[in-house]
Amino acid sequence: MSTHHPTDATLAAYAAGTLPEGLAMVVATHLHFCPDCRRMDRVMEATGGNLLSDLAPAAMAPDALTRVLARTAEAEPPERPAPILQSGLPPPLARCEFGRWWPVAPGLRWRPMKVSGRAWAGLLVVAPGRSMPKHGHDGLELACVLRGSFVDASGRYGAGDIAEPEGDHDIPPRVDSDDPCVCVIATEGVRMRGLLGSIQRMLGR
Repeated sequence: MSTHHPTDATLAAYAAGTLPEGLAMVVATHLHFCPDCRRMDRVMEATGGNLLSDLAPAAMAPDALTRVLARTAEAEPPERPAPILQSGLPPPLARCEFGRWWPVAPGLRWRPMKVSGRAWAGLLVVAPGRSMPKHGHDGLELACVLRGSFVDASGRYGAGDIAEPEGDHDIPPRVDSDDPCVCVIATEGVRMRGLLGSIQRMLGR
């Protein structure tokens, strides 16, 4: 059972479909683990549907039908091949497209996920006893633990828990499990500190 959950604002944005794709994938992964948040998500979706049904109908543009018919006549895009299922990942991530693994620091590896929108996402593996790099946030960051666990100033995070940090990580999260900690992470912007921060500034990312 998860003990750390997304904030109400983040869960409401997910239910409304307004979260960038990368952040939404992290929330979807947490929902796979957490029945309480799945129930809350259904309540929020139903509430939003009821609010929409209470709105007065809006008049359609005079040429709406013509434009829709014109679009149906356009050539259909080529069918994309079925994605390869990623073994060992929960269903929300199993059909995602990932890049190669990259070493980012001693004991840390990063695998980017192909997502649209302003947030970027991927898998992070951190070795036992290692800490994540010191960094700050420019916007929302979400991390859901898939395996292992880590601790930070707000507590201990195990499989299924979601972290939604605010501000800078002056005391960065540290893996306290005997096995590597695997997380899916998405962020709207990150500011690395120390050596990684210098590399980030040189690369302009």
